[in-house]
Amino acid sequence: MAGAVAIGHLGGSDSASPTDAPASAAPVDENGVPILSLPEPDPVEERHDTAGECRADRGDQKSGVGVIAAFNFAYYNQRNGEAARALATPTSTVQPGPELQRFIDAVPLGTNYCQKITALSDGVYLVDLSVMRPGQPVERGTQTVTTAHLDGRWYVDAFT
Repeated sequence: MAGAVAIGHLGGSDSASPTDAPASAAPVDENGVPILSLPEPDPVEERHDTAGECRADRGDQKSGVGVIAAFNFAYYNQRNGEAARALATPTSTVQPGPELQRFIDAVPLGTNYCQKITALSDGVYLVDLSVMRPGQPVERGTQTVTTAHLDGRWYVDAFT
């Protein structure tokens, strides 16, 4: 915060006369504490930062966080191995589309997920993924995901 209110104690004699009081004294509460009349604060713009929030949105290729969200959306929502692989760099450790599709096909229909994505360094993220398969307890795991910025778009590069 940029400002603060300081209350100090001014030294002086114990016998103050009415003439020592300021001409326009501030109103006081029942305990004799001055009541400050402050203007209403300016409205604060709502934050749209989702860092640390659990998300399962469509994502995008505008950021590392966005492409991780897009990859998991293609995997769990679209259930499309080729779409998920298209979000990875050509040299990525991500499996080819047909291989991904075999893993996706093994995930029961109706499976939901939620991910918390935290930046560790430039282009490197910790992904805390919770997977909710129908009729089963929630499975939770973490991965470090490296992303890369190529030709104006972000891609997943490696999962570790």
